[in-house]
Amino acid sequence: MERSMPLFSTAFLFLLLVATGMMGPMVAEGRTCESQSHRFKGSCASKSNCAAVCQTEGFRGGHCRGFRRRCFCTKHC
Repeated sequence: MERSMPLFSTAFLFLLLVATGMMGPMVAEGRTCESQSHRFKGSCASKSNCAAVCQTEGFRGGHCRGFRRRCFCTKHC
């Protein structure tokens, strides 16, 4: 019985390492910050047009939001 305990512990540790390796790398998602566009004029109807204007302001993209259809720019914080 004394010899089986270290063998069991070693086998359990090996199984744990194999199971962890199968899960793959963990990727953490960053926060996304929003800010209303300063250069977009009028009602926002096209997401691609809003995103293009936001990119000229230094953001990664943008989308239309809200009842008043305003263009909001997005970037990773």
